[in-house]
Amino acid sequence: MPYDDLDERGLPARIASWIYGIALGLLFGWPFGVLFGASGVPLVLIVAASIIVAGYTIRRIMTVVPEGMARAFLHLIWPSGSSTPYEPTYSNLQALAAGGDHAGALEAYDEAMRLRPMDPEPRFQAAELLSKSSTPEKAVRLFVQARRLSGSHRSKELYATQRLIDLYLGKLNDYPRARAELRQLVKRFPGTREAAASQKLLDEISADLPKSGSRGQST
Repeated sequence: MPYDDLDERGLPARIASWIYGIALGLLFGWPFGVLFGASGVPLVLIVAASIIVAGYTIRRIMTVVPEGMARAFLHLIWPSGSSTPYEPTYSNLQALAAGGDHAGALEAYDEAMRLRPMDPEPRFQAAELLSKSSTPEKAVRLFVQARRLSGSHRSKELYATQRLIDLYLGKLNDYPRARAELRQLVKRFPGTREAAASQKLLDEISADLPKSGSRGQST
């Protein structure tokens, strides 16, 4: 039985509310009817209406108010449920990938992207999977989309940019695009250690290019 289904005397709330409602209805409804000169059936109707109104009001006070106060308190000490937007983790899809079913995981991520087109998370996870595959260029497209969808989440924007740089400098061997992303990181996150490291790497790449030639594709 839910905690709010008993009053302080142990009575079920529905029964208690009507007991109190009858008492209040008789206490106030009867004198009110007599005061306005009602008698017979009209007086009975006034008393009955008073009982119904009093019973319903007491029932609401006994259940809704305590429930609302309890919910507010729970949200204060433990934000969850409706107080915090639900964010899927896609752990079941991660389990597919961890179990070696990469094709099944990618198919499931595609479905998740279709169902939640504004959620960057399935794109991040699918991009990570593709970055280790024989088609890393597909990961680039998903990282770019995930970064765009991340909006004001700067940590996610930074992560996506770093992963793009890793891909361009690694498997894709595309130094021009790597330099473009490094410049973007320095511009978007000034004063951070990531920006400082990116500027240092950018300087090293720029100094090395005349010796090694135009590495990678052109933008």
